[in-house]
Amino acid sequence: MEYYKETPEITALKSTYDATISATLEITLQTATSLLEVSAITKPILLSWGTGDASAATDGFDEVIQAGETRHFVVPTDPSTNTRYTAVNFIEQAATAILICIEK
Repeated sequence: MEYYKETPEITALKSTYDATISATLEITLQTATSLLEVSAITKPILLSWGTGDASAATDGFDEVIQAGETRHFVVPTDPSTNTRYTAVNFIEQAATAILICIEK
C-alpha cells in the first residue's frame, strides 16, 4: 500500500465529515478518485476497502488511522475485479470518533 506523508497537489473531488460514526460508514468513491486523505480527529478510525462492512473484529479492517493522525492512501486494486476499489468503509474504534475523508 502506498502512503504519502504530504498532501499531493490534487483538487478534492469530494469531502466527507462524520462526527457520529457508530456503525460502519460506507462511502462510494467518485469515479476519478485515486487517492484518499483520511483524518481521525478524536479516536482511531478503522478502514476497510470495498463494500463489505468494517468492524473492529479480527480481519474486519485493512488500515488503522490513529487519533490525531492524517494518512494518505492510493486507492488499491480490487483483486476480484482487477480495477480500483469503488467504495471504502469506516468504523470507529471507540465512541465519539470523528472522521474526515477527502477524495482526490
